[in-house]
Amino acid sequence: MKAIRAWALLGSLVLAPVAYPRTDSRLVETLQAIRDRHEVPGLAVLIVDKAGIRESLAMGYADLAKRRPMTIDTLVRIGSITKTFNAIGLQQLEAEGLLSLEARLKDLAPELPLSNPWQAEHPVRLIHLLEHTAGLMDMSREEFAHNEPFASLRAAFDFAPERRRTHWPPGLYPEYSNVGSGYLGFVIEQVSDMSYAEFMRERVLGPMGLRSATLSADATTLQRLAVGYDTDGRTVIPYWHMVFSPMGAINATPLEMARLPQFFLRRGELDGNRMLARQAIERMEKPRSSLAARAGVTYGYGPGLDQEIDGHRVWYGHEGDGDGYLSHFAYQKDLGTGYFLTLNAFKRAALSDLKRALRDFLTEGVGPPATTAATTNVRPPDRIVGDYEQLTNRFDRGRRLRLSIVKHDDTFLLHYPGGRRAPILAVAEGLFRHPKDPVATFAIVEVDGRLVIQGDFGSFGKL
Repeated sequence: MKAIRAWALLGSLVLAPVAYPRTDSRLVETLQAIRDRHEVPGLAVLIVDKAGIRESLAMGYADLAKRRPMTIDTLVRIGSITKTFNAIGLQQLEAEGLLSLEARLKDLAPELPLSNPWQAEHPVRLIHLLEHTAGLMDMSREEFAHNEPFASLRAAFDFAPERRRTHWPPGLYPEYSNVGSGYLGFVIEQVSDMSYAEFMRERVLGPMGLRSATLSADATTLQRLAVGYDTDGRTVIPYWHMVFSPMGAINATPLEMARLPQFFLRRGELDGNRMLARQAIERMEKPRSSLAARAGVTYGYGPGLDQEIDGHRVWYGHEGDGDGYLSHFAYQKDLGTGYFLTLNAFKRAALSDLKRALRDFLTEGVGPPATTAATTNVRPPDRIVGDYEQLTNRFDRGRRLRLSIVKHDDTFLLHYPGGRRAPILAVAEGLFRHPKDPVATFAIVEVDGRLVIQGDFGSFGKL
């Protein structure tokens, strides 16, 4: 570990040192340049390994009007990273024999509104809600705009109950939906006999060392919370009382959030306290309920964890949008390192550049990994060539995107919506990747006589 000193930057001013590892000056300069370029009010970054914090940095302002500096002890909204904590809590309950992730939602929460025309053959299961394969669209514009807290999760389901329905058979097609987390939070309440907030604080967040974390806008939270800003980095966005708190309501400090990637690097254990078995962590790291997953693709959204390929490496983690805040945590198993990153403005380009800078820093001087995807003599069948139409939509939109697979000589090319194209290689029968991917990233399977291509770009059926 480096010298015990860290710098909090306020604009270009260096403030008093605090007792955490000093951040590499090159990384400080890079992140400051990104902050300046995107006019980000404030940000914080922590880099960890199994042993603890390696790098620590906060810069800019938590509150522009009051000139309050951003620190690693400032509360921020982590948004959808809350879903990762949901998955940890549900697996704890499963380990205690109180539920199964294969359980049907209707058996655990029969009183909640949910119309599923495919109930007999394709019931919604907890694993579907965790992996976003439950057949649910996301919330409506009206629901996202709602900003009045409900008395309970049950009361929240009485808001727009007509929208609580599946739009395609559960257990087939991944499509991100915040609604699923509402159902999961209610199941946690039923099984644990605690409110969702109590369960998260007492059974998950507290034992993981996130003792400052909150799930509501009480006076203490608002006093410590960074102000969230819009895309201009100046317009204040009021505190968002989400329809379903399990979709993203956790507030936490960057310092304590650094324990999350460390938790995964240590395979479910922190400070000698084992919260999940190693097998449970491995389970979170790969999907299993989608068509592609059942065909053998291990890349994608697992229970509470997403994956990204960057520099031929698979990074595990989750992104969070707190409406005025953007956060991301990730870890890389082979490198044995991870990070938590947050900024208090809705600036996605800035988040992307910050992620890139962190990953470049963490892989500097490290050679490229060997490609782990099998090199085979499997040749894609000619019948995959053709046009494909989008089968699902996250939001209720009439327009369906298209992609196509074309063949030039012996090379097969996938043409994505928007014009990007890339060669595809067969890893095994029905499993494919692009040349720079270390693993199979999508599958082409037959469903009721129709070819379906499925990956992190969506699900498309052949025309």
